[in-house]
Amino acid sequence: MRTTTSIYKILGTLTLGLFLFSCTKEKMSITPPEVIEEVVVDWSKAAGQAQTALDVQFYNTQANYYNQNNNGHIGFNYWWNAHALDVLIDAYNRTKDAKYITKMDNLLAGCYVKNGNTYWNTFYDDMEWWALACLRAYDATKDEKYKTMARQYWTWIKVGWSEVKNGGIAWASGSKDSKNACSNAPAVIIAAKLYQLDKNPDDLVWAKKIYTWLKTYVVEPKRGLVYDAWGNPKESDMYTYNQGTWIGSGLELFQITKQTTYLDDALRTANYLMNDEVRFSPSGVLKGENTGDGGLFKGIFIRNMAQLVLQGVLDDYTKGLYIKYLEKNGKSLYAKATLSPENIFGADWASRPSSKISDSSVQLSGLMLFEALDELKRANLLK
Repeated sequence: MRTTTSIYKILGTLTLGLFLFSCTKEKMSITPPEVIEEVVVDWSKAAGQAQTALDVQFYNTQANYYNQNNNGHIGFNYWWNAHALDVLIDAYNRTKDAKYITKMDNLLAGCYVKNGNTYWNTFYDDMEWWALACLRAYDATKDEKYKTMARQYWTWIKVGWSEVKNGGIAWASGSKDSKNACSNAPAVIIAAKLYQLDKNPDDLVWAKKIYTWLKTYVVEPKRGLVYDAWGNPKESDMYTYNQGTWIGSGLELFQITKQTTYLDDALRTANYLMNDEVRFSPSGVLKGENTGDGGLFKGIFIRNMAQLVLQGVLDDYTKGLYIKYLEKNGKSLYAKATLSPENIFGADWASRPSSKISDSSVQLSGLMLFEALDELKRANLLK
């Protein structure tokens, strides 16, 4: 992350009493999210309209990447475009329309050129987002080029590990002491997914090693919340995307090992964030984290939380609570924070945008939410 987002201060002590449960049928003391005004949404249609808006408002047809904003700022944000690939995969999975494969190919070509005729980037976390998107693209299309790209990214990313600060992958090359959550939790997911593809034992060793380092030095144990970096225990620097990738890390390792501690870790974090109405989920809807890089944070969290539901690892009670939370966020975005007829999203999913000018990061984040809800619908998990 290279921009500073809004700072939120803890206003009171939160006693939730739900973090030491196992991932069995035991019910959690979670207050279900309040019911938003009754809004009926066709999530497939909403996602399709938002995809169209992303193209119309943000796509650079000359250079084949997504611009920073829809107001003439054609800046290239390497890691934002990895998430653009992700939402194109979402659209392909939803429609099976080959036009999205063409869009994916064009985006890859455009980003390669704009990045200096290479996929390598000085920021390890940026390459991690691309590796994750490539792994999803391979899963969706079975096109070997995506798996090859993911492996190449992983080779580059592992170079970022050092024993400075007792381990961890650096945020950027040439900065070995920058050991951030955003450059480590996604790496766990990459290694775990590659292990599941190829059964290379070394990948699983890496996944566990990075996870252990994160849990030891970056995760606050009682609440399961993830700080921004080693040595930065500021409550104000806890971002939703770091909570999301920590959840994804635990989920992946649980699926491989069946060791419940990994799932317990993921659920502890998800439960706290869902119920913390001061910092993370005021009135049961994810907080706004501004535009710029912060515009993407909520969508990354949503993608990982939705996987907890979709992967069939939850008991029915917990699953129902998570679905209600995700659906409430979607309905709030749809009813309160979407400008029509442009279908442009606001950064705060609980309030009407004050302007039609927006960053593509914000649009991508909302798209992830709508596509996730449609995926839940297709899985017969939403009514």
